[in-house]
Amino acid sequence: MIRVNDEEMEFYGNVLELLLSLNLNPQVCAVLVNGEIVKKEMWENFLLKDGDYVEIVSFVGGG
Repeated sequence: MIRVNDEEMEFYGNVLELLLSLNLNPQVCAVLVNGEIVKKEMWENFLLKDGDYVEIVSFVGGG
């Protein structure tokens, strides 16, 4: 189990796979795992593990 933005979920995979499974556009997201920013170039290699707390922030344009 991991916790994503205060919701527990069953997930096994990397950060990029998580974003895609949540139907989020990786181009407009920032991801923190356990309070640490994970750089985009690391997303495919950063495996999430049981107990991780993931925060996802999506940027929205507008004016």
